[in-house]
Amino acid sequence: MSSRVALEQELASLVDQLHQQRLHTQRPALAGIASKATDGSGARHHRRSATRSRMRRTLAIPLALLSITTTGSAALQANGSIGASAATATDGNKVVALGGAPDLDGEQSLALNLPVLDIAAKPGGNGYWLVAADGGVFTFGDAVFHGSAGGLRLNAPVVDLAPTPTGAGYWLVGADGGVFSYGDARFAGSLGGQSPAAPILGIAATPTGRGYWLVGADGGVFTFGDAGFFGAATGMSARAPIVEIAPTPSGAGYYLLSADGGVFAFGDAAFRGARVDAQNRDAIGIAVAADGAGYWVVRRSGAVDGFGVAAPGNVDTTAPDGTIHPAVGIAARAGGGLWVALGEEQRPAPAVPEPVPDVSQHPFLVCTRRIESGGNYGAINPSGTYRGAYQFSRSTWDSTARHMGRLDLVGVDPAAAAPRDQDVMALHLYEWQGARPWLGRCAGL
Repeated sequence: MSSRVALEQELASLVDQLHQQRLHTQRPALAGIASKATDGSGARHHRRSATRSRMRRTLAIPLALLSITTTGSAALQANGSIGASAATATDGNKVVALGGAPDLDGEQSLALNLPVLDIAAKPGGNGYWLVAADGGVFTFGDAVFHGSAGGLRLNAPVVDLAPTPTGAGYWLVGADGGVFSYGDARFAGSLGGQSPAAPILGIAATPTGRGYWLVGADGGVFTFGDAGFFGAATGMSARAPIVEIAPTPSGAGYYLLSADGGVFAFGDAAFRGARVDAQNRDAIGIAVAADGAGYWVVRRSGAVDGFGVAAPGNVDTTAPDGTIHPAVGIAARAGGGLWVALGEEQRPAPAVPEPVPDVSQHPFLVCTRRIESGGNYGAINPSGTYRGAYQFSRSTWDSTARHMGRLDLVGVDPAAAAPRDQDVMALHLYEWQGARPWLGRCAGL
């Protein structure tokens, strides 16, 4: 009995650490694993491989070790899914249907020891899976249960689930980058045992089902199988952690979502807009429309924004007793509509977000501003070619914005851009190309 209690305490501690990253209220993300090849030229640096025998877990630990039961909810019993042990009733761990998606009894709260962390819709079907931090998987509608990590001793909590294109299997990923495959999901490698620099927070499958992407809180993107590398958001995650990855329907691109609501488009992903809020870093999930016309972003508050697609309305996250159960994920139904998953309340009040770093005080930027413009962010040289505090040409500005994933800045006059955007762009160009664009001045600072 004492070993079971100790194990549950250890897993609960790991879950709390994960929420400090996934719920975006504790500390900024760490420097990125993928920071050396954000243009894709060094995609091999983002690839990690491992043998199937070493990385794939087996159901060798008895389910009784975590007191796994199927008595927590009627929906759980009906689908035969394996999850966490039964606990007291809660108004969290449930699903709200929006925009015409059917209610699949997801409004009934699951009573779990550990919270639901994400939701994934069945491709081409009419159902979804929920995944909990202990690796428990719960099925609704025509989504089928293929197994779970609920009976395993995990090195880190499970954070996401990605279904195969057939819907006949899925992958789970842990915060340490360990990957678990079930049904027709093919194991193609993982980061398990390799200590990524920042927690892994998302997994997404390729359209063929022969590969997948992982994304870390620092914006690092890791490719396995036939997943292509199209860019990463390292260097941008200092503003807010990256929390999710969502591929385009073709698989030739993907979107990354940051906790402040920023959306970064790579490959054939088309940027349709974003609502950035640096003070409330509560964006938690992104879902791409089946036709690729746009995407939806959900926030912990239950607000759902549509970009290129209609917004279906918001979700009430306040329970009858007044407690708040934040949204933890969003899934787009193949036939139209959305499902939003709500988790359990994690803390009595939102923590104060970390202050946004003042990049303008970077020594190189201070030196370059003084030389190039005397610190005047609206400066324009006599010929009109070089503009802003760092004297960008329009072509260099646009290429830097594309390289950085800030497609919202492409075509913007550098001299008219916000000072912080000018600072961030100049620092990104410096980290990308060194002091060469400024003829080597201020190098080495």
